[in-house]
Amino acid sequence: MSNPSRRLVLGAAAAGLAAQGANAKTRKVPEGLSGYAVNLDTWFKQVPFEQRFALAKKLGFTSIEYWTVDRSNTGGKAETWRKLADDNGLSLTQFAPAWPNFADPSRIPDLLRVTEQAIADARVLNCTQFTVTGHALVDGMTREAQLAGYTAGLVRIAPMLEAAGVTALVEPFNRVNHLNHLLNGSQPGLPMLRAVNSPRVKLLWDFYHMQLEDGDLIEKFNAGADQVAHVQIGDVPGRHQPGTGEINHANLLRAVRAAGYKGKIGLEFMPLDQNDAKAVDDMLALGVP
Repeated sequence: MSNPSRRLVLGAAAAGLAAQGANAKTRKVPEGLSGYAVNLDTWFKQVPFEQRFALAKKLGFTSIEYWTVDRSNTGGKAETWRKLADDNGLSLTQFAPAWPNFADPSRIPDLLRVTEQAIADARVLNCTQFTVTGHALVDGMTREAQLAGYTAGLVRIAPMLEAAGVTALVEPFNRVNHLNHLLNGSQPGLPMLRAVNSPRVKLLWDFYHMQLEDGDLIEKFNAGADQVAHVQIGDVPGRHQPGTGEINHANLLRAVRAAGYKGKIGLEFMPLDQNDAKAVDDMLALGVP
């Protein structure tokens, strides 16, 4: 014999799921996201990576970014991710290969190998930018020697990038929660990139790192905008969406656009409480395309 109380509980649960489904179907795809690229490694973390492309499309994004291409746990390669992007009408803004610590001159052969593979992946992915890190501190080398070695590595790969029409985005970190790295904030990366002097070796300017390391976000960005080829955001503290921390993103993003940056703005943050739809609403509330 069935239990009336249990029937009531199951009925309420079914009604709740039905309501969620109805809301998902009736939620309008928002306008105003064309200037942003959603990061598939920090969003939609409740589902496997290969399912995140469809969720990005459902929320109204047309541009994406992500980290590594070779995901051994899924068997995914560049061809896999290109097809998923194409199937969902998405374009890739940039990705992030795994780099050797090439401030050490002995790692230059590895640097060249990774660069060649990244360029090949970029062709498959129909993408013209990838992130370059590889600046963890090297034991036994002075800071000056590491800076010289890292700069020399960038000079070495610049002709490869120029010939391929692909831009390397050098990403500095911060010393608060990304310890033991050579490049942090805008210095010394900015003068380094000017010394390399290649149209295909530029900076990835992540305002989350810049706030923790530099502060003075608008002034510092204006001083370095000539070397910036990609921008990412994330509020401080917590690295969640705008409105959850201390940064005035409406003013900041207006200043970024006023400085002449016309590229996509990467949303490399974790939506608060994994509420992706709320993060989209918070982005749209800024009113900055």
